Amino acid sequence: MDTFQPYIKKYICLIYPLFTLIYFLYMFFSGIRTGITMTFFLLIGIAGICLLRLITKETLEDKIFGLYIIYNILSVIWCVAFGIPVSVFIGEVSTTLLPMMLYYAGRGFDEEYAAKYYHGFIIAALLMGGIGAVLFIWAPQFYIDFSYVNEFISKADAPTMRVRMNSLIGSGPMGCFVAYSMCASAYFLRKDEKKDRIIGLVYIILSILFSFMANQRSAMFCIILMLVFFNFVDLLVDKKLSIKVLWAEIAAVAVLLAGIFIFARGIFEKFWIRLASIPDGFGERSGSWFDAVGDMHNILIGDGLGSRGHRAAEYQQYIVADGGLVKLFVEMGIIGTALIVAVVVLVYVRSLQKGAGAADGRRNVSLVVPELAIITSAVLMSIGSNVLEMELCAPIVYFALGRAVGLLNGVSKGTSP
Repeated sequence: MDTFQPYIKKYICLIYPLFTLIYFLYMFFSGIRTGITMTFFLLIGIAGICLLRLITKETLEDKIFGLYIIYNILSVIWCVAFGIPVSVFIGEVSTTLLPMMLYYAGRGFDEEYAAKYYHGFIIAALLMGGIGAVLFIWAPQFYIDFSYVNEFISKADAPTMRVRMNSLIGSGPMGCFVAYSMCASAYFLRKDEKKDRIIGLVYIILSILFSFMANQRSAMFCIILMLVFFNFVDLLVDKKLSIKVLWAEIAAVAVLLAGIFIFARGIFEKFWIRLASIPDGFGERSGSWFDAVGDMHNILIGDGLGSRGHRAAEYQQYIVADGGLVKLFVEMGIIGTALIVAVVVLVYVRSLQKGAGAADGRRNVSLVVPELAIITSAVLMSIGSNVLEMELCAPIVYFALGRAVGLLNGVSKGTSP
């Protein structure tokens, strides 16, 4: 097994580029079943995780997360008992449960392979963004037709297609994909080597550009918030950033915004309207949230994995199409929700502590900046979107969660606190 270990890890690091390749091929070969194909490659990666014996229960978070996975699997019992077919549960397993297993890759990868995984993920996201940008500007008819058939747009013409950059996956997943990419870029931006920092900066700039082209308000909001978070850690925790540099950054952003406002006011107003409409999004969705919660069969154990997702639409009067946190609660109930919330809360609590993991007595948040950014963005976007049931976007979140647990507990394999 030791002989094959590097190859298995490299394969796991290449899963995201494979996902992007699958979607690119799908644009030309409509017979490709993107979901089934991604599940196939993901299953191979999960088999590799098991063969490498990366599944662990060393920390309290590991034990709780393991219970959460088991709970999701067991929920098929009451999911079926409440009238949902097994096929609905199995479909949800592929998009929601399987990505959870990447937690163990995050826990078991050393720095070398963590860097490769982040590189693979970011390159996949930026390739998706780059392809989308070319098609967005070029607007060929075959792509307009592709977008219409896949319900990315409501009318098959260039002006409608250019409202948001859909790339090959739709503007929602695209915005989420590159928002996580921007967060992961902090891994390289915080390295000591100049080459890594330059790569990190390029990654961040491209991620921001593609995110705003996707024009998804939750993703844009998370990017702005995480940029503030990066500067906060550098300024107050790591003290890598001087007040002068911070003011220079603020001035540069102000000049950029002023330039866009003066010379491209239409673009400025387009993004401003989207960001300002975030509160309206809650109002638009809250009715369906209350309906779904009020229709729960059992508030303690929930209605079962997949019971309130889009696959269950023909079996349920109320589903949660937009609102991942509400969907989580309705499906997992108080018990299941408490398990995953406990893991996330423990990560936040440990990141605020001082300990051996942080140099010079600094808070441990310094160790997990990119991971906290990804996790926090996932939580925030899950308020209004079901991002954790997107097979394309979910694995990176669980990888980051597992890596954060390992780093904060000082037990990641191949790393030192």
